[in-house]
Amino acid sequence: MKKLIYIFSLIATIATQAQESKDVTYIRRHAALAVQEMQLYKVPASITLAQGLLETGGGQSRLADQANNHFGIKCKGPEEWSLDKPRIYHDDDARGECFRKYESVEESYRDHSKFLALRPYYKSLFTLDDKDYRAWANGLKKAGYATDPKYPSKLISRIEKYNLDQFDQISSEEVYAKLYNLYNNQDDLLASNNNQKKYAKSNKPEVVLPTVSSREEKLRAEIAKTIDEEKPSRIPASKILNHKNNIPYVVAQAGETIALIAKTYNKVPSEIANFNEIQMGSKLKNGQIVFFGKKKSKGSDHSYKVQEGDDMYTISQQFGIKVKNLYKYNRMEPGDQPRVGQRLNLKSKIKA
Repeated sequence: MKKLIYIFSLIATIATQAQESKDVTYIRRHAALAVQEMQLYKVPASITLAQGLLETGGGQSRLADQANNHFGIKCKGPEEWSLDKPRIYHDDDARGECFRKYESVEESYRDHSKFLALRPYYKSLFTLDDKDYRAWANGLKKAGYATDPKYPSKLISRIEKYNLDQFDQISSEEVYAKLYNLYNNQDDLLASNNNQKKYAKSNKPEVVLPTVSSREEKLRAEIAKTIDEEKPSRIPASKILNHKNNIPYVVAQAGETIALIAKTYNKVPSEIANFNEIQMGSKLKNGQIVFFGKKKSKGSDHSYKVQEGDDMYTISQQFGIKVKNLYKYNRMEPGDQPRVGQRLNLKSKIKA
């Protein structure tokens, strides 16, 4: 009997250690993303990570694997998730429920942030201290995020087990260093050191802490600029127009940035960057089209003859077509550029 008890105990220990390993791997992969979302939408990174751990079982769930859905967000009807958007059916509270399907994990994390930040029944969460993960865990349950009565305690136990609340205290620059401090993985130490070296070589006069990536640092800088600037809104230099591919847009003026355009037209900077498939820190050219809606899968015209100075991005903006589709239709590798005089398809694949 003692031997049997020992065997069962050993099996349970091994299973627990295996799950803990999966959980830590999940945290290391997604901590930077959670902190970035926290800085943009004020949802504590500890809550986001704990929800991701719980909903995916440490990244192992069917929804995470097949749909990049890390938070169990359902379709919620066509008014919230239109019928043309990808979806997956999964048994949950009922059989075959509709869940949202994303192209990437980043898209899932962003949708989770918006899901909380933009819905009136979660408004009370944002009156809470963003360092009080216990209040947030209980607030989510009270607001109806989950039906499980133990949902708050499950979140809290994961936060405290893996010290996730420490990610609520830091910025994106410090994520890798914090990961190494918590979990002692040499890859995180290497990443932190590499970022320190990268910034040590820069000519910036201020001292810069290690960062997750230059994209995230630019993103943070632009977001901070839109929040901190107290200047009165200026008169828009360009009225909002309607592109022939049925997308609202404005024309950038010399010296304008995504942050400035967002402030002028009362838009979200990160959404403008996503709509235009550019990074937050990208410089806008005088006369550049800046969309206020998603580009389409097909261009406004059937084809286009490449002119001097064109590239795949400027063509995608000219005709309101997603860059990846432009490459796909013309059987080109991402990063390749067309030659002058080349005829590009904008609505369908060229014949092989």
